[in-house]
Amino acid sequence: MAVVKELHANGAARPVVADPARSLLSVLRDDLGLTGAKYGCGEAHCGACTVLLDGKAVRSCSTRVESASGK
Repeated sequence: MAVVKELHANGAARPVVADPARSLLSVLRDDLGLTGAKYGCGEAHCGACTVLLDGKAVRSCSTRVESASGK
């Protein structure tokens, strides 16, 4: 199984070892300690988990971490 080994967050490359199927929200909060994005509805409706991914707003609760790898 492939793993995500690095994410770029807040302008810095951060090492992480994560299953690519996990949500971006869980990796940001649980693995990197970045708690700005909040868990809300878990269904990408409320917007509490919104983050910028390459300048575009995405709901991190429904975005797989593999899609953020290297961005």
